[in-house]
Amino acid sequence: MAKGKDIYIFNPENDLALAYGLEGYTAPPRARMLHRDLQLLPIWYCNDNAAILINNHIDAHWLEQTNATFGLSASTIFPNKLQCESHKYKPWGWNLDLRRRLINECVPENDLPPASYIQKLRELSHRRTTIAIHHSLAKKTGIRLSPEPIEVGSVEEIKIFEHTHSQCFIKAPWSGSGRGIYRVLDADARCFETWAQGIINRQGSIMCEQALDKILDFAMEFECDNGKAAFKGYSIFFNDSHCSFDRCIAAPDEYLKKRIISHLGNSVLIDIVRDALTETLTELIAPHYEGLLGVDMMLYNDNGNIKINPCVELNLRMTMGIVASAIGNKILSPSSVGSFRIAYHKSPVECNKMVTELMATNPTLIENGKLISGFLSLAPVNNNSNYCAYILAQRQNA
Repeated sequence: MAKGKDIYIFNPENDLALAYGLEGYTAPPRARMLHRDLQLLPIWYCNDNAAILINNHIDAHWLEQTNATFGLSASTIFPNKLQCESHKYKPWGWNLDLRRRLINECVPENDLPPASYIQKLRELSHRRTTIAIHHSLAKKTGIRLSPEPIEVGSVEEIKIFEHTHSQCFIKAPWSGSGRGIYRVLDADARCFETWAQGIINRQGSIMCEQALDKILDFAMEFECDNGKAAFKGYSIFFNDSHCSFDRCIAAPDEYLKKRIISHLGNSVLIDIVRDALTETLTELIAPHYEGLLGVDMMLYNDNGNIKINPCVELNLRMTMGIVASAIGNKILSPSSVGSFRIAYHKSPVECNKMVTELMATNPTLIENGKLISGFLSLAPVNNNSNYCAYILAQRQNA
């Protein structure tokens, strides 16, 4: 069979499907909307020999115009065409149900990772892996950078943790998009007990973390290949009140690092953590996983001292931070900084209204295939869209 293209798949429901852990997963309505509306998002991070898997007809004019404007070359492919050639598949993330759906489209199993690989990926995606990363970093750096999470198996243990920590977060071992995270105000509250016991019943345990006085969320992005992890860059992101992604800064990597250091005041410590984390991921993750990943981190205030929590989350998949980094490097002018956002509206009318207003108040300036300033939609918006991904760019020091 002839070798085809790299096939990119935007499946943002991946974390939820991975948490489910079985085939036959059905994503909730909003996750399906996000998948439908942003299915062309890989145009910004895919390589030159790429096709994007689509399930619905897309705005071909938008795709053609975007490719031409920014010198991109992404094409699209429908599922019923996958069996025509052998392809390399690059989804947002791997889970058993995605593998099943591709096999049902007659994709050769040799083109897909085995089920055992995905099971190991799910095991590593359990939040207990963050504990192993903390331990490894402490050993390699000689520094205890931040309090570590703990894993417990009962509501009573949660109550003990909550009573000994003035503020804390309780997290499901597997979850996504802010789901499965509970900021505890009263561990004795009946609604919390019911929620926590349900997580323990379904997933076997639960994670407890001390709440920190957060200053900045950021991440280090890596790629695992041939048994080694390599550092790819930084991202700075902001979550909403539900701990779900709200926006990222799109800018050159040098700008992002300088902004992180401006809060921390210590460039040496960032480099120490980066190098130790690269070694740790090579030892713990790279033997079992191939692809991009992100390690979410946090700068926090500890009695007037700015410190790093070096592993809040481990994401063994594509991340919005990596998308923002690709945008910053591919299409954003080196003299500009952008805010990359994903917005949801219950009504497509409201979604289209927002886009119209942003276009009117933020005129787009593009020169030589680079976005200088203004509004740019990162996926086509139509009369059925509930989600919009876009960037608002401005010149630095403007």
